[in-house]
Amino acid sequence: SYKQKASANRDALFGSSGGGSSSRKKKPSNQTNRDALFGGGAGASSKPASKPAPVPVPPSKGYQYGAKTKTKSAKPSLKGEAKQLKMKEAKECADKAKKAMQRGMFSKPDPLAASTYYKKAADAYQLCGETLLERNCRMSSGDSQMRAGAFATAAAEYTRAAEIIQEGLETKTNPESLERSREIGRKLHLDSAAAFTQMNEPSKAASSKVQAALALIWGDEAAMLPKVALEALEEAIEAHVPDPVNPYARYRQTGISAYIDPDSEESVANPSPETLALARQHIVDRPYAHEPVQDMILMMVNYGEYASALYAAGAASTILGRESLSSLTLSRAFVVETIVTLALGDPIAAEQEFLNRHVQKTSYLQSRECKLAEELFRAIKMRDGDALEEARSLQGSNRAAIGNLPPPLRELVSYLRLSGVARRGVAEMFGDSSAKSEQKRSNKSGGGSGAAAAAAPSSKKPEMSLGELAAQKTGYEVDDGAADAVDQSALQDELDALDFGDGDDSDDLSDDDDFDLR
Repeated sequence: SYKQKASANRDALFGSSGGGSSSRKKKPSNQTNRDALFGGGAGASSKPASKPAPVPVPPSKGYQYGAKTKTKSAKPSLKGEAKQLKMKEAKECADKAKKAMQRGMFSKPDPLAASTYYKKAADAYQLCGETLLERNCRMSSGDSQMRAGAFATAAAEYTRAAEIIQEGLETKTNPESLERSREIGRKLHLDSAAAFTQMNEPSKAASSKVQAALALIWGDEAAMLPKVALEALEEAIEAHVPDPVNPYARYRQTGISAYIDPDSEESVANPSPETLALARQHIVDRPYAHEPVQDMILMMVNYGEYASALYAAGAASTILGRESLSSLTLSRAFVVETIVTLALGDPIAAEQEFLNRHVQKTSYLQSRECKLAEELFRAIKMRDGDALEEARSLQGSNRAAIGNLPPPLRELVSYLRLSGVARRGVAEMFGDSSAKSEQKRSNKSGGGSGAAAAAAPSSKKPEMSLGELAAQKTGYEVDDGAADAVDQSALQDELDALDFGDGDDSDDLSDDDDFDLR
């Protein structure tokens, strides 16, 4: 019957019921479920179960920030026979891609088909863990995608190839040298920027230019930023905001603006109306476009390049104020400009920008950052060390505004001085009045403050000596070498070709007797 067939099907799918309702298992009681979950057994009712020892809970230490470099999880790779089959498949795809790009009597190169085969080969090599072969296929795939007009895929392939080179530098698996790896990585990021430009994506193109600039300092642990890297970073900043609309364009240290004709009379400070209109059209105002620029500000502050950091800060505030909107991020960008200007030792310029640009935003007048900025430049302008210490104190009224700053800028605030450029440890070395006021406060605290003050310098990290700083490379040695490598013989020939009138008796000025030297 139907019921028998349904029962047979149910038994075939889920197992036999064991002979009808009489042999069915009893449902577990609540006691059985509780014993299964929390322990207990046959003798649970006669003997109470022992309670587990309480696990000590560590005290909370607040939010713990992660490391700067995230730990990358190891990617799974094929092994054994599966890897051999996948490697064979990848090689076949690479051969098909090369064949697709060959020109025959009745055929022409097919970049679209070649890019597909190259991408399949790269994905297969990635599964096998062959990073070098994957990188080569990614680069070939990106070139084919560019020829086929698939710019988005080409940009992704170039970026992935550059990431492989950077990972190879960390694991020391690249066959090329460090300088060669940097050049290849920079070129790949620039190719990615060119692909994004073809897609009319200026924000992504500018971000790729930032990565291309950062590729020049891969594996560099020097305390100074090389000249070539600084030049590339400033070019990436102008890719976000052109110099004619950057309020701090005069602080650019390398290169010239791409929007100014060097043969014309106009300059960055005085551009023509046409140049100004063109520059405004090329401002990158996409969402989150200011974040790469702010990252460059922090990096330049760490390297001590305050002029370039101020140049980048002007670009960030221009992007944030593009739509005439007032936000908390814009207020923090304004206070960053004030802090970096004071780090350059120019409180007058900080006050002028504060009055002419910053306070024109009504919401900025009511922000904590406005109060911090005004107290800082007024204290330095009036040469009041006590007011400066009060303004940047972590226990004072500005603690919230200082706490919202990134760590490099919080550290820079502590380095501000009443005169001169902010330097690490300069206040203690040269007896700045801010250090004297801090010493007075420590003396007034009484008791063991003297012993604590005496023990404080020993706990600080020792500063680098002048010899160690002089031994480091800065990237400017090439200029000195070019200046020294002057052809002396050619220079002498040019001097000999010049006629200064030596030995000409007809010249009355050559006679020394005609001059009264008294």
